[in-house]
Amino acid sequence: MMSDRRDLDFEVSPGVQQDLTVLNDRVRRNPHDVRARNLLRATINTLVGLRNGDPGTKSLEYLSSYPDLSDCRTSYIHADPTAKPSHRIVWRDVPPREPDGIFRREIIAVGERANGRVYHLAGQRLGRPVGYTLAELSALDEPVAGRSPAQRGLMAGGVEPADEPTIWLAGP
Repeated sequence: MMSDRRDLDFEVSPGVQQDLTVLNDRVRRNPHDVRARNLLRATINTLVGLRNGDPGTKSLEYLSSYPDLSDCRTSYIHADPTAKPSHRIVWRDVPPREPDGIFRREIIAVGERANGRVYHLAGQRLGRPVGYTLAELSALDEPVAGRSPAQRGLMAGGVEPADEPTIWLAGP
């Protein structure tokens, strides 16, 4: 994990731009909604901090009911200081490919914490189905569909039908 480094590439994906547009549209539709306005402002301030090398709130870990985001971190969004943070930013630092290169900080998702929505969204954007660890995903030589390891035959030796929709995973 990187911290307090300003020499990094900062990437906000089109999906995150869409997440921010949703927050902004909520403020535009309801200009007197103080909570919505504070949420948007807090999100932008947190993104600026991340761009400047802020280490975020905490590292994520693998939980079997979520996509594996153990290579990611999260930042809590405090729109109301008297309530628990309702939103999260999920992001990761991607190491440079060359020894003298710089890290790339990739913002993956901005969204609600409730029911793990932002974590499922981040997993979807990274092409990571629920029930697989990063090690299991990197060991697969075939496309990964959104099914559990048992359904895919990884534990039973079965074969996946070719007509199923697939997600191809790129290696690191």
